Amino acid sequence: MIDFKLFQHPQRYIGNEWNVIKKSHNKRIPICLCYPDSYEIGMSNLGLRIIYSLLNDSDDIVCERAFFPGEDFNNFLLNNNQKLFSLETKTPLANFEVLGFNFNYELNFVNFLYILSLAKIPLFSRARKDLIVLGGGIANPESLADFVDVFYIGEFEAGTASFIEVLRKYKDKKSRLEALCEIEGFYVPAFYSAELKNDKYEFNKIYSYAKLPVKRTYVSNLDKSHYPLKWLTPHTAIVHDRVPIEIARGCPNRCTFCQARAMYYPYREKKAETVCRIIREIYKNSGYENFSLLSLSSSDYSQIEELIDILFAEFKQKRIGLALPSLRADDILGKLYSKLHLLRKTSLTVAIESANDSLRNHIGKKIDIKKLFETARLIRTFNLKHIKLYFMIGFKEETEEDLRAIGLFLEKLNQETHLSLNVSINVFVPKPFSLREDATMAEKDTLLDKINIVKNGLPKRRSINISISPVEKSILEAIISRADRKFSSVILDVSKASCNNRNAAGNWLIWQEAMSKNHIDCAAYLKAETINFPWSFINTGLPECNLKKHE
Repeated sequence: MIDFKLFQHPQRYIGNEWNVIKKSHNKRIPICLCYPDSYEIGMSNLGLRIIYSLLNDSDDIVCERAFFPGEDFNNFLLNNNQKLFSLETKTPLANFEVLGFNFNYELNFVNFLYILSLAKIPLFSRARKDLIVLGGGIANPESLADFVDVFYIGEFEAGTASFIEVLRKYKDKKSRLEALCEIEGFYVPAFYSAELKNDKYEFNKIYSYAKLPVKRTYVSNLDKSHYPLKWLTPHTAIVHDRVPIEIARGCPNRCTFCQARAMYYPYREKKAETVCRIIREIYKNSGYENFSLLSLSSSDYSQIEELIDILFAEFKQKRIGLALPSLRADDILGKLYSKLHLLRKTSLTVAIESANDSLRNHIGKKIDIKKLFETARLIRTFNLKHIKLYFMIGFKEETEEDLRAIGLFLEKLNQETHLSLNVSINVFVPKPFSLREDATMAEKDTLLDKINIVKNGLPKRRSINISISPVEKSILEAIISRADRKFSSVILDVSKASCNNRNAAGNWLIWQEAMSKNHIDCAAYLKAETINFPWSFINTGLPECNLKKHE
């Protein structure tokens, strides 16, 4: 019996949270959802919560969780020759029939392999006899093709019933994979070949019944889709320590840098009464008092004012906290905050991307800066003391004037509104399926020069907090997200290095050494000069999302 009090943050490993689901493994199919990051980050992921609850809705399925361990617990496992296990029943991961991984951040690919290593599970899919490793939440799966048995391309709620039925009907790995690859949304890399010839990726089926292209799936009706009402409530603070309530999925806008529009197409909304019912149930079942109305663009939700009115009428006595991330600066924002200030605690997040109108027009970001200033002055009167702003740099059309405009904009906004500004400046990454998927990533020195220009123009005020994404991590993110199957050897080598260096995944030199050792020219991925892409066999359903089509 392990004494978890010996470790920092023992709540990461105990697993007895409020509303946790525990089942016997007897006569049930055991599945473990593994998140390749810390408990605090993983438990903030809505997708993990939805799938955990959805799978456990089936009586003959037992679904548990595992997370990337802290350094002290990692060392304990290694020093005592113990295998990584699940939270709920402390079952070794190798004893499950399916391990499901969420791949929504590229640098966590290394952590994924490290989790398999800690569990003493073979890293390569071909070396695993019975266990199936399922991957999801990914746009381009090719750099993990050697390690993952099957990917789900799309929204897993749409394929859960089919997945469970296959597990029930077939008991051996080979039969399960063959059955899955015939179902829309499931992609078994071993049943396909992908090769770059004459600057073009050629995709072929090895297993005759496999589907090509692979179609991304989605939930057609969000009001009828599963949502976890018995909210799993941690005993410790997590990164986003509030309940996200999804009000819409997808985005009706056409920001050219955005990958999410294609990956969550088409745009769908939940009815206001559905949202209220979910909040009411979760409030009753968990005691949570802070909620976030979640979507890629909350301002576009057609019933947003009606929803706020209903929530205020029902919860005004309870004084709940409500956050509205991803708002646009338009007329509706001021109207919303005239209502929201009556609730207990509100926060505001606005993605501006550029301080200049001309560049925003180039990247398809529709924001009226004059209205933003009007709204900011208005919400200051509601006792809201800070807002969060997002900017992006590294676009081809960008000028020095655009970069210097960021500092001028922040100075003016701070002076005129007296609001504290939390500012995040991110580097543009040309992601798969975005309208700029064929753009060239700016080089490291160019990006560093751009950042210096921005820094030199930033106002020196304590009320303006600036965060700038590291250039090298952004470049790594671009390389991994755009890579083909050859890159798996690089990820493997970095994963091995992480055994002795927990920070290997974010270390540019370690990645460089691994790429050099495996004869990988990362510039080829960053320039995207091929006729098509490693991910061109995937059909997202969005007509304009691919500029270079699979033929």
